[in-house]
Amino acid sequence: MKKEMYCESCLMPIKTRDDLITVWAFFKVRPYHRACYANSLKGAATLFVSNQPINGFSGNFTAFVAFILAWIPLFTDVTWGLTVVCVLIVLMRLYSFIRFEKQLPL
Repeated sequence: MKKEMYCESCLMPIKTRDDLITVWAFFKVRPYHRACYANSLKGAATLFVSNQPINGFSGNFTAFVAFILAWIPLFTDVTWGLTVVCVLIVLMRLYSFIRFEKQLPL
C-alpha cells in the first residue's frame, strides 16, 4: 500500500499525477495541486522564492538542457562549475520523479 501524498497548501490528498506540481522552495521539494500552485503564485512568497515547477514540460525541458550542458566541460576548457549546477538540476528532477510522481497513478 502506498503512502498518500498531501498538498502543502490545502493539505488534501493528491490523487493523480496530472494534478501534481512539485516545486523546490526553501531547500525542500514540495507537492501542490495544480489549483493550489496557481493560487500560491499570486502570494507574496513568490517575491522571495522562485516557484518554478520541477515536473511537467518546463521541468523536463530544463533537465534535458542541463543534461546536455553538463557534458560541455568534458570537451572544452569551460569551468566545472557549470557541470555541478547542471548535475544538481538533473538530480533534483530525478528526486522529484522517484519521491512523488512514481507513487501516483497516471
